[in-house]
Amino acid sequence: MKKVTTIIITSLVAVSLVVFTAIIYAKGNQIAEEENVPGELIPLPDESANVSANMTSECKITDNSTTGQNAAVSSGNKELTGNQLKIVYKPVLITEYRKQLAREYANMHYGEYIDTIKPQTIIIHWTASDNMQGTYSYFYREEATVDREYGRLNLTSHFLVDRDGTIYQLTPETFLNRHAIGLNWCSIGIENVGGVNGKQDLTEAQLKANIQLVKYLKDKYPSITYLLGHYQQDHAKKVGLWKEKVSSYYTGKPDPVRIFMQGLIDGTKDYGLTVFEP
Repeated sequence: MKKVTTIIITSLVAVSLVVFTAIIYAKGNQIAEEENVPGELIPLPDESANVSANMTSECKITDNSTTGQNAAVSSGNKELTGNQLKIVYKPVLITEYRKQLAREYANMHYGEYIDTIKPQTIIIHWTASDNMQGTYSYFYREEATVDREYGRLNLTSHFLVDRDGTIYQLTPETFLNRHAIGLNWCSIGIENVGGVNGKQDLTEAQLKANIQLVKYLKDKYPSITYLLGHYQQDHAKKVGLWKEKVSSYYTGKPDPVRIFMQGLIDGTKDYGLTVFEP
């Protein structure tokens, strides 16, 4: 009888341990789900939210430049006011995988295994699309779907300027992005929504935003000495900015056409940037 009682008690203890373990496991999963514990990528919201959820308050970034260009990063500011530049933080997906792809790309094209840059030039683009969200969605993913023989890193720029002049920051300014052949190792890219079918349709609001953004970046990074449109890429070869190990990797570009670049050059002429005839 004693033996039977011992067996029953042992069985009850074992069952209790199993039930207790199951409860703890379930609770742990619930907490992980509620707190978004790292380990699974959480996609950004779609059109309904322009920034990541934690960017809910305005954060003023002030540099130590003599010209005093300031920037405010915010979740909803959409107008430039005075000397203050409004930047909406809307990051693309950047994980260790994208950094690895950036290093692979840099090694293939520049012979350097890097994923960050020291900015020396600003390059102005247009998207050849009139849809900001569509462009952002294309830039968001980490791996390229085209031109993969030249690297798996997806295309993106550091900034994206919408038709109304809203400036979106997509990546850190010193991250190595794929936006300009031969120049990604040293350049910050600014994309402007527009240029459909090669037509110059960029807006005055975009021009004003580009002027303010270029001034801000020049103040923040004294190492920036050049400003050029993407169509002026050949000029970079003449001044030692161009690096490209893959000789077949080259595409002529029309963006953002001369009239826009002339306005941008005129608007930043007091900032000591080296420019080329539009």
